[in-house]
Amino acid sequence: MRKLPSALAFLAFLALALSWSLGTPLLSAADEPEVVTKAAASVRGEFSGKETVVTSPSWESKYATPDFIEVTYQLPHSLVEAIAKLDPQCYSFQEAVTATCTASANSANARQAGTSATSHMDYFPLYYLLVGWPSLFIGGSHAIYAMRMVSAVITALLLSAAFTTSMRRRGAAALGMLAAATPAAIYYGAVVNPSGLEISSAILAWASFLSLVRAEPGASGMRRDRILFGISAALLIVTRPLGPLWLAIIVAVVLATTSGGVRERIRRVLRGPGVRPVVAVLALALLAAGVWDLTQNTMGIIPHTNPQYTYSKGIYISLAQTPGYFAEMLGAIGWNDVPVPTFTNLFWYGVIAAFVLLALVLGSRRERLVLLALTALVPLLPLAFEAYAAASHGTGWQGRYTLPLAVGVPILSAEILVRRLCGTAWGPVPKALASILGGTIALAYLCQVWWAWRRYAQGIFGGGLGHTVPVHAHWTPPIGWPAVLALALFGCATLPLVLWRSSDATAAAVTEVALGAGTDACTAAATGLATVLAASGVAEEGDEHRGTATHPMLAAAYWPLTDRITPTGRDPAHGVGRITTEVRAVATSVDRRGVSLR
Repeated sequence: MRKLPSALAFLAFLALALSWSLGTPLLSAADEPEVVTKAAASVRGEFSGKETVVTSPSWESKYATPDFIEVTYQLPHSLVEAIAKLDPQCYSFQEAVTATCTASANSANARQAGTSATSHMDYFPLYYLLVGWPSLFIGGSHAIYAMRMVSAVITALLLSAAFTTSMRRRGAAALGMLAAATPAAIYYGAVVNPSGLEISSAILAWASFLSLVRAEPGASGMRRDRILFGISAALLIVTRPLGPLWLAIIVAVVLATTSGGVRERIRRVLRGPGVRPVVAVLALALLAAGVWDLTQNTMGIIPHTNPQYTYSKGIYISLAQTPGYFAEMLGAIGWNDVPVPTFTNLFWYGVIAAFVLLALVLGSRRERLVLLALTALVPLLPLAFEAYAAASHGTGWQGRYTLPLAVGVPILSAEILVRRLCGTAWGPVPKALASILGGTIALAYLCQVWWAWRRYAQGIFGGGLGHTVPVHAHWTPPIGWPAVLALALFGCATLPLVLWRSSDATAAAVTEVALGAGTDACTAAATGLATVLAASGVAEEGDEHRGTATHPMLAAAYWPLTDRITPTGRDPAHGVGRITTEVRAVATSVDRRGVSLR
């Protein structure tokens, strides 16, 4: 039965990714033409080619754009022709123009296509090898679709592993992972772009390392968490140049929020089966990425100092672009030219804000400080880069570059919130979170994908169809709009349902054990309710308020139930303390019967 939620989660994320892969025009994603070229060349063993320096003097005074390098690769004619035919320049940054314009705008270039194409940047070749191999067997536009589908499968594997890992330890904490998997995160994992692999591996690294560090000694699944963390961390390190920085922040943040001795937690993480292979893989990944970055021009630019780009100008430009970064992290897809609807912005960031605020209220002092620092780092890091480094390396930061860091905010917030609300069991409040917030995220996601598809199919301000589903649109995906929309609906409906069904199963197990231990129905209900009362007011082991209740008035409101467990005295703090003991006894009994509630 445990395999069923994992399989459903994989199918749901795969459906969401494929809805982007098959529902948006080929090469419509940022840098996708060049990444397709690089991937097809890499699988043919062509890691270098003829270099051409490209200058942009008219942009230098405003954006400090440096010179960059275009590399020419030799590819099959059918693929080069498809890249020329599908070039998105005629509709990029023009919201009223649909993707059908490529048929006329690119006809001349398609006729002149030969056997060479250019690409910019030279990241570590792993991603290109993972997605480029279909071009060895398939030609033309079908090869690009195949690359997208391979990328979608990889993304679904990583995200479903993160979802089930979060759900297995503390079920409702998986809501944080759902909030982290924004439409933009899944979109870039569904097209041909290394940012998708970077973001998905970062989400899994956050979830698996949190599960590994928070696990009780001897808990089941630690070996699995180590393996998942090793895989995701290695992918994060080698995919893009900032990977080692993101990994260092993930490890530091999770350890900093852990109560008790940090050294003890580190020792426990580094002990047990599977540790040595994981450490060896991470060391090899760091070595390979370091050698590649030192010997290759991974950014593909020629830096030079621009005296017109001052520190104050960099601060001004970055501050002005910060709202755009947040939109891009959420759902500004394509060449960042598809806007995010207001509904999606309000609901998605509203859910994340709710997680953060509740975590700040319920978390310990240490957790509050670390969460605030992490949240502040999301806008400050691009600000620092644009202010200091852009003078020589140029501006161009995008929201997707920050996502490996930003996804940690909802994941960490939800973990703190759920742990403080319900301890080891689900309880009524986390179940309400799973239904209400999970449904809100699903609706916000559907709104974003519908808006994006409408833009490509009929144009945001054109088509004469109004706010309708683009069934009879100017541009239609190869499998048709009904099939694409069905994929999105399946994914958005399945994930909250899996979370909700898991909450029902866990709650039933707790009730069954409580009744089997000789308690009556009222005591079992009080025990389940006490999870919320006690865990939100009792600190973890090692915290300064362990064993005391910080919400005595809230506990007093439930005297008809608490009095069944604490018949002597009416001290709310004492009553909650007794309830906490009962809850821990029930959790221990359930755990001995083989039901994992952590």
